[in-house]
Amino acid sequence: MSTSHCAADPGLAEPQPDLVASPSEVASRHLKGLLIGFGATVTIGLALASWYVGVRIVDANETVPVSAAAAPVSQTPAAPSAQTAVGPSPQEQAMAEAYWHKVPPPPDLYLQVAGLGSYKDSSFVKGLEAKGYRAHVVMSANESTANQQGSRILIGPFVGRSSLEAAARKLQSAGVLAIETVY
Repeated sequence: MSTSHCAADPGLAEPQPDLVASPSEVASRHLKGLLIGFGATVTIGLALASWYVGVRIVDANETVPVSAAAAPVSQTPAAPSAQTAVGPSPQEQAMAEAYWHKVPPPPDLYLQVAGLGSYKDSSFVKGLEAKGYRAHVVMSANESTANQQGSRILIGPFVGRSSLEAAARKLQSAGVLAIETVY
């Protein structure tokens, strides 16, 4: 086989690289760049978010409420050195009390029945108490004791909404219309 013959054989010649990329290769490169950019953006966003949340948690633990800073901390006598004190320090107790005073207690849940007059109200309350309900007559603040037209009967307080709803169903089945009220 001569050298001129080898050069003319297409199978033996070196393949020439394509100088023009196909449209699918260009789209593939653009998609790869887009995905890398999206991944970098998500990574940076998660890093910034975790940094922000960490700073907020640390600041929340170090913040002293104004009422606790202004309130004098009562000094308790130091425990004897033989005994180690178990529990929160006086400063921690003052901070905890300051936070707990800001949280309002849950409202008392009652069922309310309209009052019909002093005699009928008292007999109705006695009947409810005989059935196991805690009931009492409440007068409006602007009404006097002589005029009891503004009185109403409260049944409760109930511990939770489920017990209130059960009592309301039981009263409704007995023919008593009671509405929920909060005090």
